[in-house]
Amino acid sequence: MNEKRLVGGIELGGTKSLVAVGYNDGSIVERTSLSTVEPELLVPQIADYLRSTQNSLGPIEALGVGAFGPMVVDRNAINYGSLLQTNKPGWSDFDLASALRSAIGLSPNIVTDVAAAGIAEATLGALSGTELGIYLTVGTGIGGAIICQGKPLPALLHLEIGHIALQRQSADAAPSTCRFHPNCAEGLAAGPAIMARFGQSLSHFPPGSAEHGLIADYLGQLCAKLVLTLSPQRIVLGGGVGKTPGLIAAAHGEMLHHLGGYTPEAVASDQFICAPNLGQDTGIVGSLCLAEPGRPAPAFVIRGA
Repeated sequence: MNEKRLVGGIELGGTKSLVAVGYNDGSIVERTSLSTVEPELLVPQIADYLRSTQNSLGPIEALGVGAFGPMVVDRNAINYGSLLQTNKPGWSDFDLASALRSAIGLSPNIVTDVAAAGIAEATLGALSGTELGIYLTVGTGIGGAIICQGKPLPALLHLEIGHIALQRQSADAAPSTCRFHPNCAEGLAAGPAIMARFGQSLSHFPPGSAEHGLIADYLGQLCAKLVLTLSPQRIVLGGGVGKTPGLIAAAHGEMLHHLGGYTPEAVASDQFICAPNLGQDTGIVGSLCLAEPGRPAPAFVIRGA
């Protein structure tokens, strides 16, 4: 970790957004939660909060943001930090990077919310000590981040791990909840898919049940494909569905089954797929960790202060 500096972090979620002031080692000093309203209303609220904390804590030197997508994360793209078409009203094509730069006075370092969580786990949690790890979140959707030496791999757009195609079980005729793909992981195993096929969340079914086994199989397939293509040293499985008791162990077993014995010893370890260590704080901690001091200049003063 570089010299400890006071920074700001934003976790921009679909329903609520967290804003924090802390240090680039991930430690939080102050935080607040704001409803994710239209960007023209939310960005000034974020700036006002950071301005108020600056008055008591001192100048904030950098800003990190983990945001929902889809989003342009290519740092060389002319529209870096802009959202693409999204179901969130008012946010499609919104230039988040420019809006924050104008309101706050810093050029933010922006990644997806899943990548921010992965950065946090690599810095302080379950991916620490790994050169290459994967953070998966299984909830309303399935998202993922590839974390190499503590940072997400450079990419054109955000990763779409949830849209990797899987092999359906022969008796599974439930429609995919993904409007693009009939057999992708998100359409078969994310929270909405589970509710659509079973009528209730996976936590209502015990480990060993057919319902539990089906989702474990699909997540195991997904992890097997990631092992074969990326050879990670660990996979962290988070999100609401990921918290289902017994699911991680079952998914690990199914992953080994689908690898068919083509398995390095480390992958066979029962710690290869694990839960996140930082719980609900992963996104905001990661946002602080990815703030890059010195962009554009040290000791800035937030406009309007």
